[in-house]
Amino acid sequence: MIDQAHLDTLTQLLGRDTINQIRLEYIEDSSEKLEQLLQAWDEKNYAELRQVSHSLKSASLNMAMSTFAKQCQQIEQSTTLQHNEQDMQAIIDELPSLHTRSLQALEQYFSDLA
Repeated sequence: MIDQAHLDTLTQLLGRDTINQIRLEYIEDSSEKLEQLLQAWDEKNYAELRQVSHSLKSASLNMAMSTFAKQCQQIEQSTTLQHNEQDMQAIIDELPSLHTRSLQALEQYFSDLA
């Protein structure tokens, strides 16, 4: 769900407090972007869906949330290919739950560091 080796490296390079602050900012930003993504999907605004999923993917990779980032990447790629709405719907339906579980794994990582 998360890339612990990547988080270990970031923590060593930047320090636990800095990474934790970045994590807290990520939580807020990614939650807002997830809402934007869901709205873009409801409106079938593929340009917005592509932009928001790309942004979420990049931020999630930086925060070592590899599984969530992979799903965002699939959405991004689907918007540039022929739209298979059933496949995209399945991914998007799972995204909020995956986001929550990934954030919980991230929180557990930081709890274990304490």
